[in-house]
Amino acid sequence: MNIYYVDPSFTEVRDNPYRNNLPYTDDWIMLKLLETSKGFNLLQYLEGEVSRLIISKEGADWEYQLFDFIQYHSSYNKNILLAVDKKDLDTAQHIYGNHSYKDRFLRPYEGKVLIHTTSKENYNAIMQDGYLKSWNRLNRHSQLTEKAPIGQVFGDPPDYSDYIMFTNGGLGAERVVASRQKGKIDLNFDSPYMAGARFYFDADKIAKDGLLVRDGRHLKVRDSLSINSYILWIATPDILGISEETTPRIFTEKANTMFEKEFGISV
Repeated sequence: MNIYYVDPSFTEVRDNPYRNNLPYTDDWIMLKLLETSKGFNLLQYLEGEVSRLIISKEGADWEYQLFDFIQYHSSYNKNILLAVDKKDLDTAQHIYGNHSYKDRFLRPYEGKVLIHTTSKENYNAIMQDGYLKSWNRLNRHSQLTEKAPIGQVFGDPPDYSDYIMFTNGGLGAERVVASRQKGKIDLNFDSPYMAGARFYFDADKIAKDGLLVRDGRHLKVRDSLSINSYILWIATPDILGISEETTPRIFTEKANTMFEKEFGISV
């Protein structure tokens, strides 16, 4: 693993100047820090190009994102290209201090709830098994029918399949379920789909038990997570009193509203 510091204007995303301009391989990844919000928090993993995360200084806590990214990908022995101004890098390092991408506590900007969403079919299997499991874990035990994880379509690097991915309550996770059903990326939050289930987990407890992992963009757990040990609540169309055929926006907003009313915790 090596870290290569390059100018923020670095654009060599196809030919690797550190390997005689040969194509990049999966053990290379780049982070680019922008001044403005254009491209904020965008992960790009395009065939023939280096994987890269683009973040902006206008985003909250970009300093933590930067060093979580470095620590996480260093754990996979990745070669890291940092398209970051040295002054910004020094500022981020000072603010990050002795933090770790596996901090066993929630940071002030992190929500108290982690949400994982899935289809009705997967929900039934999860409840029977008692665990959420990563794509790779399910694949090793021949518990999958799909040949590749849907995250691959969204540009996730291969190592992401080792993890269960979470959100803090937004609409984004439902588009994964919708896209899997439709066999293509569907970014329309008002497009009909068949809702499944939203799991609301105790983020603080997950962190205290040393399970929470930060990669610079996501909060996630490696391999598997016990439902009974960390669950707060589960939302399904039946519980919400709505039709299974709904939209990502309706399902998310109704589920979050009911959770906040029941638990007094904002998501």
